Formats: sequence, C-alpha cells, structure tokens
Amino acid sequence: MRRNRRGFTIIEMLMVMIVLGLLSAIALLKFIDLRATARTAALVGDFRAVTVAVFNYYADREEFPPEAGAGSVPNGLRPYLSGSLVNSFTRPEYVLDYDNLRVDDTPLIAISVTTPDDKLMAKLIASFSTKSPFFMNGSKLSYLISGPGGLF
Repeated sequence: MRRNRRGFTIIEMLMVMIVLGLLSAIALLKFIDLRATARTAALVGDFRAVTVAVFNYYADREEFPPEAGAGSVPNGLRPYLSGSLVNSFTRPEYVLDYDNLRVDDTPLIAISVTTPDDKLMAKLIASFSTKSPFFMNGSKLSYLISGPGGLF
C-alpha cells in the first residue's frame, strides 16, 4: 500500500540550497567584477574630460596649465571642467594627478592615476593597452597627452 507523500525530503531541500548557494556565489562574483568595470569606465571618462579641458585651455592661451599636486585641479582649468572634477581630482577609489614637466625645453604633459585597488589598476591597464602612449611608474599609471614630437 502506497501513501500519498506531501512536502519535500531533507535531501531535496539540501540539493536546492546547494544549487541556490552556487548561483548566488556566481552572481556575487559577477557583481564585484561589474563594479570594477564601472569604476574603470568612470576613471577613463575622467581622463578624457581632463584631456579635453587641457586641450581647450591650450587652444585659448597657447600654453598648458601649470603643474598641480596630486588630487588638485590646476589653476585656470576649472572653467573647462564639469561635474565633480571642477573641485577635486580625488575620488574614493583613485586620485588623478595633472603633470606639466619640461624636458629639454619641451613640455611633457600627462595625466596620472594612483589607486590602492589592484583590480581597478589591472582593468585600467587593460583598458589603456590599446591606447598609447601610457606608462607605469611604480604604482602610478601616466597617460601622455603632449610631449616631444607634439600632441598625442
């Protein structure tokens, strides 16, 4: 004689819990990766905005903005920037640095970034690997926008 069974066995419940745990772990890893990708996109956007602002400054004044410290907006560049870049180049995840150096009386203009987040830096390097010229100096990635030979 067979009895009608109601509900689930403990084995069935454990199997469902294991499958849900695996799926949620995969989703969490994907979320972390997407967050790093979004931060990289924001950083690349900041690089581009500062580059355009520097070129506009140069077009108006025929000189590049003066050097500023890491996280500081160069004097005179604020009117060419928008959003939160107007006030500071410091973000929770990274710090931008505008560099205006002279090499043999030729300006060497670069935008640099430092970040304590290794994953963000790795994604940034992968993003810039198709663009040049950029170089690493320790934990600082610098993207040249003008140097010997002209604008890049």
